Amino acid sequence: MASGAFVGAIFGFTVALYSNAVRKLPVFQAPWEHALYATIGAYAGNKVVEFTDRTAAEVDEKIKERQERNKVLQEPAQ
Repeated sequence: MASGAFVGAIFGFTVALYSNAVRKLPVFQAPWEHALYATIGAYAGNKVVEFTDRTAAEVDEKIKERQERNKVLQEPAQ
């Protein structure tokens, strides 16, 4: 499966192509813009993957904490 950085880079590159096409300019008028947008897209894609992983870990931690609290509440008093 493609990494977040790769998908972001493709998305950024495509944004540059689409931007030039909408303005009816030559598609590769400023090639440095394509590299810049691809770099920004790769950075953003990488950050999205990091955020998703961090959030999933935090949610798992919260679920475990709640399960522990519920065990204490559900134990019969003796």
